[in-house]
Amino acid sequence: MYIDKLILSNFKIYYGRNELELNKTNGQTITIVSGNNGYGKTTLLTSLLWCLYGKLIIDVDDKYKKEIYDAGGYKKYAISNLNRLAKREGVEEYTVEILFSDIFIPSIPCNHLILKRTFNTKLKEDKLDIIIDGSPSELTKEVGPEIFINDFILPKEIAKFFFFDAEKIVSLAEINTIDDKKMLSKAYSEVLGIKKYEDLKNNLNELRIRLRRNNILDNDKKKLDNLYNEINKINEHIKFIEVQISNLQEEREQKRKYSDFYQEKLIREGNSITKNELLDLRKKKKDIEQLLELHKNSLKGLLELAPFAIASEQLVAIKNQINVELEKKISQPEIRKLLRFLELSKQEIRVILKSQNISKNKANHLTKEIVNAIKEKVKKITSSKEPEYKTLHDFSEVERNEFLAIYDNLKNSFSILFNHISKELKSNKSIYYSIQKKLIDSESKEEDLLIKEIRNQKDATERQIEEIENNLFRLNQELGKHSSELTTKNKIFSEIRKRVEVEERDKAKDIVAKRLSDKLVKYLHNLRIEKKRSLEKRIFKELNLLMHKNEFIKRVEVDVSESLIDINLYDSHNEIIIKDNLSKGEQQLYATALLKALVDESNIKFPVFIDSPLQKFDKEHSKNIICEFYPSLSDQVVIFPLLYKELSEYEYEILRSNIQNCYIIKNINQDSSKFVRINPDELFTEKDLALNVYKY
Repeated sequence: MYIDKLILSNFKIYYGRNELELNKTNGQTITIVSGNNGYGKTTLLTSLLWCLYGKLIIDVDDKYKKEIYDAGGYKKYAISNLNRLAKREGVEEYTVEILFSDIFIPSIPCNHLILKRTFNTKLKEDKLDIIIDGSPSELTKEVGPEIFINDFILPKEIAKFFFFDAEKIVSLAEINTIDDKKMLSKAYSEVLGIKKYEDLKNNLNELRIRLRRNNILDNDKKKLDNLYNEINKINEHIKFIEVQISNLQEEREQKRKYSDFYQEKLIREGNSITKNELLDLRKKKKDIEQLLELHKNSLKGLLELAPFAIASEQLVAIKNQINVELEKKISQPEIRKLLRFLELSKQEIRVILKSQNISKNKANHLTKEIVNAIKEKVKKITSSKEPEYKTLHDFSEVERNEFLAIYDNLKNSFSILFNHISKELKSNKSIYYSIQKKLIDSESKEEDLLIKEIRNQKDATERQIEEIENNLFRLNQELGKHSSELTTKNKIFSEIRKRVEVEERDKAKDIVAKRLSDKLVKYLHNLRIEKKRSLEKRIFKELNLLMHKNEFIKRVEVDVSESLIDINLYDSHNEIIIKDNLSKGEQQLYATALLKALVDESNIKFPVFIDSPLQKFDKEHSKNIICEFYPSLSDQVVIFPLLYKELSEYEYEILRSNIQNCYIIKNINQDSSKFVRINPDELFTEKDLALNVYKY
């Protein structure tokens, strides 16, 4: 696969239409594209990756992920790529176009292929056109342009091995953590051709699941389908939240570094306390903050009763009213009983009066007067006790007991507990403010303008950290909720799937799928062993070609598992060489040899683009790289050197026989650069190189 031409139109510093032709010449594989810093070498690399992957460029390198994150998202990042001069002239879109030849697409004749990606800043969206031999392909419409590029041109997971910064490639020698090894293992699986078999195995397992899903009762089938979709959605949401959390954690750590930096400046300028004393104050402040939070939480538990405590007078009035109503309920029946008793006692009163020699008529008269007098007395007592009585609440016995329980709690334990917590809260707040004051006093002198500015920056950073912490707390709560929901749904899904039995018509398919899956497991095991041995030989060969120390590397051992890859180097004493102990130049040589071995092992025919070549190499190593590495790395190699610094005239002469094209990036002004084709024999004699450097 070759790139015949690259066309940039209003992409970043490349104003208007700019073409870079990469002619093919037998035996000459290298193209030089040179320019001063800031002229557009790295921009040219970015344009290629953007044309290939669009918004998926974040999966190629963390550098682009950070740039897009800092810009506020892909759309804002893409809008900023429009050339400034073109923007002032009212242009609303930019394009990058790549013309390929000798590209192989199974079952489709293809002599030439064009990728053209356009971004419209007004619509805030990009468009990708794929043209095969002058016409749009039905295949690209069927599978989608992004999948087409990933499957038939270059998978994004391994693009970093074909587009790389030679100065940063040393990072391949610094892979130590499990996460780093897992991340690179995915890319290595792509390069070594392992991933396609892993995908096939996973597809077979998915097929077996689908076969089982097809044989469930209608009701269960609907449930399983819904659960399957819900689980996928939850998984996608969890991944999205995890990415957000990871980004926020990285941002928080960066902000904390800024905060610590401002704190150290405050200490140096304020000269109030030592750093250890400041750390001790911070610890005390953190401890008292935790105690205050505990008191606040305890106080919140009492807030449900607070409205009753606030309305204490009304509460007492209600209690009195309830007592009166209760007394009234008791007294009324007693009065009625008394009156009935008087009526029943009239005869007895008459008998008593007659026994005193009182006549019958007079005894009847006196009896009537006594009974009436007692009735009048009862009425007066009742009337004087509650002249304006009215039933307001009419509580049942249960309601009355509940109210009295609340009343007793407020009167006794509530007030004691509330006063205790309030007292503790007040006391600890006083301690907190004292510590806070000491911290503030130690961080600045109020009259010093420099100290005030540093403090403002620190305070702003602390507010940003607090906002990040709040967002992290919210996201972690959301993540916990979705993880719990996912666990529940997976359990239900598993239980339903256990009830599934493969029907007779699908059993044969299931048996074949299982047999193929088992074979693939064995094949993958053997393939990893084969790739392990082959990769070991290639890395060892490349290291011996590039390094000038005799027998420095005696043996290379590659450990390839399903999810990890680890590479160990052994010296002549059969002891592991700690890669961190290698010099930066040796680390870069190791990474370069690893890159060459992986590219060769992949059998992927794609041009290789190298930025900042020959960094940290001595003269002997540089010669090895020029003679052994660049010419054989690929059928087409494009190098972006900074002349005299990254590629000397002596080194260029060694490389000269392998150079097929030579360009310089000429800077017109701070908003415009263009490609100028140079005769390879005249690169170092070309005088028309501007000296200004602009950051774009």
